Amino acid sequence: MKMIIKIVLLYTVILFFTGCENNEDAFVYMLSNQSYSQMMSYIIEDNGNTIVVDGGTAADEDNLINTIKEVSKDNKVEAWFLTHYHKDHTGALAKYLQSKSKDITIDKIYYNFPKESWVKKYEPNRYEDEVQINNGLKCFKNKEIVSLNQRINIGKDKIEVLRTYNPKIKNNAGNNSSSIYKMTVKKNTLLFLGDLGIEGGEELLSLNKSSIKNMDYVQMAHHGQAGVSKDVYKIINPKYCMWPTTDWLWKNKDGIYKTDETKKWMQSLHVDKNYVANKGTVQIKLKNTK
Repeated sequence: MKMIIKIVLLYTVILFFTGCENNEDAFVYMLSNQSYSQMMSYIIEDNGNTIVVDGGTAADEDNLINTIKEVSKDNKVEAWFLTHYHKDHTGALAKYLQSKSKDITIDKIYYNFPKESWVKKYEPNRYEDEVQINNGLKCFKNKEIVSLNQRINIGKDKIEVLRTYNPKIKNNAGNNSSSIYKMTVKKNTLLFLGDLGIEGGEELLSLNKSSIKNMDYVQMAHHGQAGVSKDVYKIINPKYCMWPTTDWLWKNKDGIYKTDETKKWMQSLHVDKNYVANKGTVQIKLKNTK
């Protein structure tokens, strides 16, 4: 009996010092659109901790909630991060919060939006988008407005806020209001750019150029077209690209979008792989290899 106890204690010590108890792979789930609309929705699952980024349109709500229930061990989201107020990013969450459903529980929501008066002045056609998500957030108590260079820990995952909206940037107002999140999951670095445009990209470089160098994964800004400049992607220098891009936008048959130009940029950077959310949920394994 004493020998068994000694073996158990020895094994416990080995686990503690080697970190073998945390060697399970983490996963990123990139969801695809459930309507014609472009959208953006990510779920990260790491050892029982679930993180969501944006979530998509109102039409994507059922698929989002069902996927969370499938991948989460306890139907719970530990942290929900929103990049900006546009309905193709916040509509699903706004609908869920306003429904007051209890299908899942959410520990905390993180965001940083402009004032509604600012949106009404500089992007009036998207004013209702912000009203809807703000109405949803009013139904939820545990929320936090993120700030520049804030650091957040979710279990062993680390999140850094590398940029929040700047009211002085009024061109492409809503897209350039995107908050930028750098996440470190199983020693993999992931950069979420939301719908950041040219001006916001330039500001990101001025604020946190060193922090975005040589990312493992990057979420392609503004669905992979008309987002940040090539110079920003050169600094990011990603190994893998995550495209929250519909099939019609990815194929760009009429050639009216800048998707093809962005694809060429990624080819010139010799990325290892492009993950595209155009044909169902994409599962990406984040191995603890470093």
